Amino acid sequence: MDFKGQRFIVNLSDSEEDDRSHASKTSISEPPPLISAFVGDIKERAEVSPPSAPTFKSTATGFPEHKKRSRVSAFKQQRGASVKSVFTESRNTASKPGNQAPQSTNPSRLTQSNTSFSDEERKQIDEDNRNKLAAMSAEEIEEERRELLAQLDPSLIERLLKRANLDDGRGDTEFESASIKHDRVEKNLAAENLKKEDEPVSVPIPSGQLVQAPKSVRFAEDEAPTEPIDLQPASQLFNGFSPEDLPAGMHFPAAASAPELDPSDPSFLENLHTKYFPSLPADPSKLAWMAPIPTHGSVADQESSYYPGQSALSASALRFDFRGSLLPPRIARAMPVTKGLHHHGDAPEAAGYTISELSRLARSSFPAQRCIAFQTLGRFLYRLGRGDFGSPDSVMVKDLWKCVETGKIVETLEAAANMEGGHQGSKTYAVEAVWLWQKGGGQRVWQAA
Repeated sequence: MDFKGQRFIVNLSDSEEDDRSHASKTSISEPPPLISAFVGDIKERAEVSPPSAPTFKSTATGFPEHKKRSRVSAFKQQRGASVKSVFTESRNTASKPGNQAPQSTNPSRLTQSNTSFSDEERKQIDEDNRNKLAAMSAEEIEEERRELLAQLDPSLIERLLKRANLDDGRGDTEFESASIKHDRVEKNLAAENLKKEDEPVSVPIPSGQLVQAPKSVRFAEDEAPTEPIDLQPASQLFNGFSPEDLPAGMHFPAAASAPELDPSDPSFLENLHTKYFPSLPADPSKLAWMAPIPTHGSVADQESSYYPGQSALSASALRFDFRGSLLPPRIARAMPVTKGLHHHGDAPEAAGYTISELSRLARSSFPAQRCIAFQTLGRFLYRLGRGDFGSPDSVMVKDLWKCVETGKIVETLEAAANMEGGHQGSKTYAVEAVWLWQKGGGQRVWQAA
């Protein structure tokens, strides 16, 4: 009985030669890789002579001149030929009938084929243009050029002329704008001028006999002194010299002696201006705060608004400390300056603040001054409303409430307490002052009992 089967051969040899022969067969059957179409074999050439150092041409600008490559490199020729063969094979394969099944295409090969096709088309267009130009006369070419230059934008023409493709050796055409030609002519002229300046200039050799300089006469006075002149400063020249040694009728002007400055002198500011600033205009009102405190019992002291010897004082002149308590004139004068209650006000010799001064400080742009004013006014309003300064029907209390109303003190405290943002410390003192004012009665003006 016969059985049908398939014949096969099993190689049981261990020799390396058989493996090499098998590998060579398989390598021959495999297609060459794609990279072999772009990179050729490395060729080694024998060295004929040692290489020499390159020599550069000297230019006017010092930089190498631009060189246009008109010859296509061997690498590009080989690459173009391989791409062209691949494109031809793909076209032949596509044109064969019976290839109905779609074949896988390589994206890189398609890109290369498109590039070669565009190069071929560009070369064909270039050849057609050259043939047309060869068949035209010089007059026709000039007329066509005028029509193109008249139709196109000058800036576009200049931009197109500046473009150049170094790979294909295509540079600017023979059409150039007037500005480009003008720049080129200026560069050539500058290069020629530099060359002319660098060339050596021949100096003519004088002919004739040598002329000697005439003799001259020199005096001893014109010669430079051999020893230095004995120069001395004026202070040394008149050292030990007294005014009695001066001849008769000779004198030196002396400056007027300035008065001695005494800070306790009532005319201290006038003497200060006369001695140091005689050419500047004087304004005593601006320097009044620098005036010294008048001495006790003097005329200026008796004219003070808070003088103890006065029979009566107005409510606007009364002074208070930081706790809102009233300071009598004698206590205000005896209080030391370390308490911080003295300032440049109407009566700088007396300590304390008046109601008008506190209302002015409450509207200050300096937060520390506002804090002191808010705290003092709040305590003062509490004492005033509680009746520490007398009965509500007394003249002193009525006048104090008038001062509060005139200075808009309550409105100022409420506005500062309701303010959004700003200095939070002064706002806190304002809230405390409003609370103390309400604890004292909360009245805005004087009310009869």
